[in-house]
Amino acid sequence: MKILVVEDTVELCDSMTSVLIDTGYTVDKAYDGKEGLSMASVNIYDLVVLDINLPSYSGFQIAKELKECEETHSVPVIAVTARYELDDKLKGFEIGFDDYITKPFEMKEFVARVDAVIRRSKPNKSVILETDDIQLDPQRRVVTRGKKEVELTKIEFNILEYLLRNKSLIVTNEQLIESVWGEDSDLLDPPIRSHIKNLRKKIGDDDFTIIKTIPGIGYKID
Repeated sequence: MKILVVEDTVELCDSMTSVLIDTGYTVDKAYDGKEGLSMASVNIYDLVVLDINLPSYSGFQIAKELKECEETHSVPVIAVTARYELDDKLKGFEIGFDDYITKPFEMKEFVARVDAVIRRSKPNKSVILETDDIQLDPQRRVVTRGKKEVELTKIEFNILEYLLRNKSLIVTNEQLIESVWGEDSDLLDPPIRSHIKNLRKKIGDDDFTIIKTIPGIGYKID
């Protein structure tokens, strides 16, 4: 897997590059937007990590050009930024950002988000998703705990699959709604809680140690 990191803060760029290389990725880096766009246009990457406030070209401009180009429109993009404004985040998602991480951040979280975005962008249907003794087969749509098959509804299966594909990350209620029901859904939080309750019951998660509730935000599987 090859990643491009575009960040004008040299120390941060080098740190992100080093931790990704240590994780097993091949990484190119650029310290300004113009160089980053040039590299992204002539090389094939599995992921591009972009700072928003870049010299010569902003991260918004680079992402927009990548998403409008036939050769690069499917390459996932993570925005790394010091911006906290909701409007900026919404603008980024509208352009096509796949995730957003706000400075300062821990490198463990950064790597976890990179892993999750790559898993989502290149879902390998033959890969078994698992946590503890629970296994989910996306191709056969089968869930087992231990050696016993667990019967789930379509929605319950999709919720569990999405949580497992984002393992170790907090998944918001809004992300679950968009993933499972579609972004146009008018479903609110109570139906999600109801499906999570039924899912926990079926997989034997009576003590909430598998699917963890993050109050006011969403859920998480470690």
